[in-house]
Amino acid sequence: MSIFDLLFIACFLGTLIGVLRISWLAVRRRWTDFRTASLRLGAAAGVYMLVVILTGILAPRRVLAPDGILRYDDWCLGVQRFEPAGMVGPDLRPASGRQFLIVTLNVISKARRVRQAAPAGALVYLSDRAGRRYDVSDDAQAVYERLHGAQPALTTMLEPDTSFQTTRVFEVPRDGGEMALAHQHGSGAQFPTVFIIGEGFRKPPLIPLRH
Repeated sequence: MSIFDLLFIACFLGTLIGVLRISWLAVRRRWTDFRTASLRLGAAAGVYMLVVILTGILAPRRVLAPDGILRYDDWCLGVQRFEPAGMVGPDLRPASGRQFLIVTLNVISKARRVRQAAPAGALVYLSDRAGRRYDVSDDAQAVYERLHGAQPALTTMLEPDTSFQTTRVFEVPRDGGEMALAHQHGSGAQFPTVFIIGEGFRKPPLIPLRH
């Protein structure tokens, strides 16, 4: 647990105490004190969130080693292997000047007792050096799964201390240079990460696709 995690906990508890005090002032009809306390709490919360947002936006994007593991508590994701492909199946070719990139992921649970899964909306995408995003190719993924079987969703439930592999197919520029894998952990901002300095509003870390 980092110092920013502890700071968030302290601020969260302080906010709860502040809300309780404001509620008590309202019940007692002490409107002058109520307005003063509300303004102070709102200003403090605004300053804290401004720090969270600016820190997240300005922080450099974290880049892991090619064999690195993205960790979200006990839920982990890594790249098992990847390979470029001129076609998927017998007849599906990429657009001119592009290629398919077939990426196999390793999804791991480090939990000892509880079952767990990534939250709804979890997905992976590729990013090039210019920051352009490439999502899974729906057509190529469908052909791949028709040939190799349905691939487990990232939200598949994991038993304690188990793992599974799943493959995604992307279509990327042939001359796009080195790609990196990024992971969106859920469809929206996750509590409490979004409120932690250095974590909230920060771009997801990257795993370079490099042998």
